[in-house]
Amino acid sequence: MKKPFIIGLAGALFGLVTAFFVILSATSGDMTLSGVQAALFSCLGMGGAAISKKETRFAGWMLLSSALWITLSVPVAGTLHLLYLYAPAILLLGIAAVLCFMEPEKVPAFENEEKGS
Repeated sequence: MKKPFIIGLAGALFGLVTAFFVILSATSGDMTLSGVQAALFSCLGMGGAAISKKETRFAGWMLLSSALWITLSVPVAGTLHLLYLYAPAILLLGIAAVLCFMEPEKVPAFENEEKGS
């Protein structure tokens, strides 16, 4: 297994667990909305982790956007103290995205044959 997959999956699971905790302990509708948004974007991060082996660059963009949108969904609740709860998920998703971008891009075999002739 690749590192971006494992780290991205861990970040997505942290995000989902934290989102469900926020939803269950919500005191307002805005806090519930923030938790639902974070859960949806954690699922996006899980999808990015799942395709990180074949579509490395696209998975990196999915993981990065997931981390960004989870960060932006926190102020919807009106309090920034939730950012501390989501910090591990955001950091792990961001690290997985960086690892995806650091991997060399694979060139299909038919392009190598065209360049050689």
